[in-house]
Amino acid sequence: MKTLSIILLMLLGSYTLTAQRQSTDSIAHTLLVANYEYSCRSTDAQGKELTVTYGLTLQVGQDQACTMGRKRHDGEKDQSEQLLYVPTTWQNYPKGHMTSVEIIPPYRYLTTETMKQIRWTVLSQHDSICGHSCQKATGEYAGRRWEAWFAESLPTRFGPWRLGGLPGLILRATSEDGIHRFECQGVEAVKEAIRYDAPEGAIKCTRSKFVELRNRLFTNPNYLSKPYYYIKPDEISSMTVMDGMMTLGDVPVNMKPAKFQPLDY
Repeated sequence: MKTLSIILLMLLGSYTLTAQRQSTDSIAHTLLVANYEYSCRSTDAQGKELTVTYGLTLQVGQDQACTMGRKRHDGEKDQSEQLLYVPTTWQNYPKGHMTSVEIIPPYRYLTTETMKQIRWTVLSQHDSICGHSCQKATGEYAGRRWEAWFAESLPTRFGPWRLGGLPGLILRATSEDGIHRFECQGVEAVKEAIRYDAPEGAIKCTRSKFVELRNRLFTNPNYLSKPYYYIKPDEISSMTVMDGMMTLGDVPVNMKPAKFQPLDY
């Protein structure tokens, strides 16, 4: 942990020179990269309890951060992430804003909103996560109460997904109802490009409109039994099946979805 903190401080000192060498397809370079396991407690179409999990990678720069599926980050085949519609989120890009690419088949949506300041209450409890001493804090974001554990030894205000604003990297975050959980699996001081690569043809809309549409469609009871219930007939006619997976254009459709549990409202 001490070695990582020293390396991080060295990277902080060299950031100005790094920024001058950035390529045109990157918005920043990382100071550290953290891997998380995201888990969501839910039920299947028959009401049986299950937990949906996937890996997330958080790229942390001095002034920007990006969360994406771990397979996507590692350049691996990310079919499973696509089926679960894993979002990609840039914090503080553009400056003072949060930008996301998310999927409601058959479309990709690009949303941008002003970064909201979470009012955290820092508590006295401490824990150790990935070898780092962490302190507990509670706060509310987008309709959910969160418990977060942050490490001051990793000086950044960012965290996984859309969480942040504490005086250290958030290594664990759990929704108050226990449905959603981000758990750090490891942190490395790595220098790599943070890229902004919104797909061509993505539909631009406000965050509030996207969340309203996503939650309305995915929480509809029809979604579990017929997950493409809302898609227009002419679009369904263009659906293709390959290796047992159904796609609309290049967007996969999750044919066995779990009950949708919104992260934000």
